[in-house]
Amino acid sequence: MKYTFTLLIALLLAPLISLHAAEPKVFDIMAHGAKGDGTTLNTQMIQQAVDACHDAGGGVVSVPKGVFITGSLRLKSGVVLRVEKDAILRGSPKIADYTVETAELHWFDAQDSLNMFKSINTQHRPALIYAEDAEQVRLEGSGVIDGQGGVASKIFPNKGDPQRRIPMLIRFERCRDVRLTGLTLIDPAMFTTFFARCTDIQIERITVRSRDSAAYGNAFVLAGSRRVSIKDCDADCKDDCIALQTFHPDWPNEDIEISGCRLTTRWCAIRIGCESFGATRRLTMRDCTFTDCQGGIKIESSGGQTHEDLSFSNIEMTKVCQPIMVLASRFAFSKHHQTRRPPIGHIRNVRFEHIKAVVGDGGILRSKSGWEAPYKRYCSAVVSGPGSRIEDISFYDIDITFPGGGTAEQAARLDVGELLEAFEYLKWAVPFDGELPGSALYLRHVKGVRLENVRFAVEKPDARAFIAGDDVQGLTLQGVVGSAPAPVPGLAKLADAKNVTDKDCRVECGTSVPVLIAPTTEELRRLSELRTRSAALDREIQQKADQFDAEARKDSKTK
Repeated sequence: MKYTFTLLIALLLAPLISLHAAEPKVFDIMAHGAKGDGTTLNTQMIQQAVDACHDAGGGVVSVPKGVFITGSLRLKSGVVLRVEKDAILRGSPKIADYTVETAELHWFDAQDSLNMFKSINTQHRPALIYAEDAEQVRLEGSGVIDGQGGVASKIFPNKGDPQRRIPMLIRFERCRDVRLTGLTLIDPAMFTTFFARCTDIQIERITVRSRDSAAYGNAFVLAGSRRVSIKDCDADCKDDCIALQTFHPDWPNEDIEISGCRLTTRWCAIRIGCESFGATRRLTMRDCTFTDCQGGIKIESSGGQTHEDLSFSNIEMTKVCQPIMVLASRFAFSKHHQTRRPPIGHIRNVRFEHIKAVVGDGGILRSKSGWEAPYKRYCSAVVSGPGSRIEDISFYDIDITFPGGGTAEQAARLDVGELLEAFEYLKWAVPFDGELPGSALYLRHVKGVRLENVRFAVEKPDARAFIAGDDVQGLTLQGVVGSAPAPVPGLAKLADAKNVTDKDCRVECGTSVPVLIAPTTEELRRLSELRTRSAALDREIQQKADQFDAEARKDSKTK
């Protein structure tokens, strides 16, 4: 009887004992001497708390109410850094306080003529919060992490710093099982978060405010990371909100899920492949809203990389200049390129569905120089460079309203310049040499494009067809409707198009117009001349690239 009673008590207490044992140990940074007075430099005290937590087998490092100034911190395996309610963890304004040694950035080799990235590997290596080769690392809480990197503060780069260093806010290298939850991240001097070669990342309910950052200010940058979830985040950024970049051919971005995010930025809500060398595969993005952005969804293959199996669904856009851009060109960003002019990469199997957008001025740079003008071109495009094709792109249940206002001169511009640029960053970043000949969608060097249950509308009279392009192989139009307040030429004007089918398509413009219209003889003549000029220019660019490569090989042998 006594044995039975003892066993019963043990069984009843077991859950309580287990619960108590599961509670993580808490390391309050104030117990290590930190002061939340907004002036004391707490780097050493906070790092001591992190080290103690790690040495104890893991737990929670708590940042309580107050303003805690710190230099760079190195997080370690098993550590949860919790910034509590009414707590601010604020980066030191002195770059000398960012002493944590960080990994090399496998970035660009600055081959472009503007040398825009010449010093980036040293300039942006520091970070306020850094982790390397760590596991089970957490950043959580309802507090704020402040990088003090706003333009108005004029803190970074520090005056007198010869390297002009600008720290990231949060940077993880080769980490596994990383979680960011609930925090507000403000004023990063550079990237807000940067994940390089990390796996199993969960980012949830993070608020980012980086519109006034000193440089870039991207909310979430993934560089060669796998199995990533970004959920229910709210970002207002200076640069792309979500950027998938790959700086080495063996470090692809794979298995990415993005959902429930609210994004606004001067640039793109999501940008895939910019300044990259490796692949992006198996990405899904759903249930998101984009507001006041220069670009909505932008997919680029510039360095020979492959982007495939990408899906975007249930997305609403308002005041977005260019809602969907899919581009393949040639530009040598990565120092891992073996040539100044890499081959054109591949983009295939991309699906856009259940997307609604109202196109208009959003997010663009505004300056007296007029440099912002190319970014005000309202369009969507799927375009590859000559000699390659973007394949298997589908649009289903799409409703996009454009401003309209296109002229007859623009409508005749089938001879838009090819994507040939190889050396200058700005010419690569602004790929088209003028307004496009379609008011809604421009296609070139594509194969297997399908539009089903798609509605394109223009608010003002427009002399262009809704869809325009050339060198199109396999285009299916089913249930596509174009709507305009005044007559337009037709739904689609295509040159050198093969295997084009249309079913249940129409144009609503107050009069009867054809679905498919042929280019004029003059338009075809100019397009033919463009191809001749482009072929010659392509050979010239290639000769310069070959000469550059030969000189580079010669220099490497003499070293």
